[in-house]
Parts: sequence; C-alpha cells; structure tokens
Amino acid sequence: MTEAEIALLKSLAAVDVVTFRPEGAGRAALGRYEATLARLKDLQRAGWVELEIADEKKRQRGQTRRGAAARCTDVGREALRLLGET
Repeated sequence: MTEAEIALLKSLAAVDVVTFRPEGAGRAALGRYEATLARLKDLQRAGWVELEIADEKKRQRGQTRRGAAARCTDVGREALRLLGET
C-alpha cells in the first residue's frame, strides 16, 4: 500500500462519503482525476472502500459529466488500525 493510498483511505475514513470530480476539462485535470479513480479502484478491490462511478452524458454539446463517490468500509478502517494509521 502506497503513502498516497493510505492518505486517501484516511481521508475517506474521516467522513461519511467523499465526492470526486475533475477539477476542470483540461488534460492535466482529467489525468489527476483518472489517477485518483485508479487508486480508489485498487482500494475497492481490497474491500476497503465502496465506490460508485457516474459518467453522465450531457444533452448539450455531448460533453460527459464525470464524478465518483466513495466511502471507507469497516474493513478499511480496520486496515488503517492495523497499519497504526488511526
């Protein structure tokens, strides 16, 4: 588990649900969003977070609205405790 994944899991454990959206429509912002989603998917596979990803097509100009919601599971909180991160 990387330091970035531990930090992400700790931030999720501190609140009920966290919503993620790209900061903008530029390539850099979308790249950061995709990297965050990749980390969240890894944590989901481990059973440490519940993740819901929503990519909705807008009716205007065919743009995609992207977003995700995540929450830490009890298993994730226990993993943090075992790592000494709580």
